[in-house]
Amino acid sequence: MSSEKYGNYGFCFQDMPQNNVANIFSMGWELQTSNDYYWDGMIRKDIQGVEKYVFQYTLSGQGAITFGDKLYSLHNGDAFFVQLPSQHCYFLPESSESWEFIYITLTGSAATSCWNYIHDHAGGTVNIPPEANLIQLLHSLLQETKEQKIIDAYLSSARAYEFIMECYRFTKNLDTTNQELPEPISRVVTFIQQQYGEYISVEKMADIAGLSSYYFIKRFRKYTNTTPSKYLTKVRIKKASEMLRHSDLSIKDIAAKTGYENANYFNKVFRKITGFSPGEFRESRISNLDYLII
Repeated sequence: MSSEKYGNYGFCFQDMPQNNVANIFSMGWELQTSNDYYWDGMIRKDIQGVEKYVFQYTLSGQGAITFGDKLYSLHNGDAFFVQLPSQHCYFLPESSESWEFIYITLTGSAATSCWNYIHDHAGGTVNIPPEANLIQLLHSLLQETKEQKIIDAYLSSARAYEFIMECYRFTKNLDTTNQELPEPISRVVTFIQQQYGEYISVEKMADIAGLSSYYFIKRFRKYTNTTPSKYLTKVRIKKASEMLRHSDLSIKDIAAKTGYENANYFNKVFRKITGFSPGEFRESRISNLDYLII
């Protein structure tokens, strides 16, 4: 292996986006061979008062990470996503001769939300095939960094957000509880997908399902892991993102077509869910918001 592929890269731009939704703090590809390699998530010197999130993917060898009193061995294909600061340690164990990995460190509110989602749905560590889009994107981002193609904070933010979306996509696909929806719930989901531009109350959904509102909400949450209202909102925002990307419709028209009579309220909901205003999303290089659909 050539040592030329190894290296660490920090990102520091003077002209930072006013709303730091997501950004890359650092990236790197390392081969550790010394047992002195040890990172304590509570006392490391690079925290500097700003929350950061490290995604690290093992390429070869063996590493280890602890969460509280639990120790996890990390082998080829194993990844973790940790918050800084938080109670964890990762290191090269004495039983290992080497640990090769690639990593990215992110900042911003979208990174925070993604970390919470991954820990809720996948836990502390997860195995990811090297051919997965997420890992291919990680290599691509590192290559762009090496070639100095990420030239400003705005492009760094777009790339960070793209990586976060792939994290959502991969984690969503990990769900092994993909049970078939019961027919009453399936009817409602189909109705929402087709009629998201209409006013749809929970009572209307319950009528379509043929259930009382209380029992419908309980059943819907059981099979979709969310409430009917939140599901409807995510469908609407996903549809809106597609219109923003692939049409010349005004934001006001898109709001109306996705069930929002008030464009200002649409802007508020869109930013709350995505971290971007509709205008910012339209101007960005982000392709879509696939992670929104449950």
